[in-house]
Amino acid sequence: MFRILLVESDLTISNTISRILAGLGYGLDVAYDAAEARSLARQHRYSLGLFGDHLSDGDGVQLFEEMRELQQRMSGVLVTAVGNLYTVTKAIGAGMLRVLCKPLDFGELISLVSFTAEASNDEYARLAAERGRTMHFTEEKIAELTPRDIQHRLSDRDLVEIIRSVDYPFAGKERLEFFDRDTLERVVHLVRRWCRNRLQLVAW
Repeated sequence: MFRILLVESDLTISNTISRILAGLGYGLDVAYDAAEARSLARQHRYSLGLFGDHLSDGDGVQLFEEMRELQQRMSGVLVTAVGNLYTVTKAIGAGMLRVLCKPLDFGELISLVSFTAEASNDEYARLAAERGRTMHFTEEKIAELTPRDIQHRLSDRDLVEIIRSVDYPFAGKERLEFFDRDTLERVVHLVRRWCRNRLQLVAW
C-alpha cells in the first residue's frame, strides 16, 4: 500500500500539502516534529516521506537517515527554503530522492508523488508475484521466524498469509486486510508462539 509521511513544523506548509494530497486520495500521516514522526514510523509502513528541512526538534535530513533503519523502502524528499548546493548535496548524499524548494511548485510536488506511487505499486506487484511463487508458510517456517523478521522483513500481506495459513483460533481472519500493521504483528507473534508450542520448541 502506498502511504506518505509528511514531517513539517511549518503549519502553513504542512496544512497546504496535506490538504492537496489527501484531496487527491493519497493515504497520508502528518507529524509536526521529529518525535511524532518516530512514533508514526514504529506503527506504519511508508513508501514516501516528505521532510521539512528545519524541524522544531531536529534536522529533516538526519531524521530521514535515522528512519531508514525502520523504513527501508521509503523514498525521501526534502522540502526546504534554502535550496543551495550544500543543502542539495546533503540531501542527495543521505539517499533522498529530490529536494523541493519553497515556495513550493505544487504541480511539481503532485507529479513527483504520482511518479513515486506508480513506481511503488509496480515494485509491490513484482514482490507479490515473487511471494506467490516462493513463499509458503508452514508451521515449521513460522516457528523459525525471529522478531526482527516479523517487524522488518515481512510485508503486511505476508503477515496476513501467516495468520491464515494455520489453524490458530483467531476469530477475525476474514477481516485481516482492515487491521493496522501493529495489530497484525502482534497476532503473528502469537501464531509463532503457538506453532513453537505445537512443535515443542523452546519459546524465545
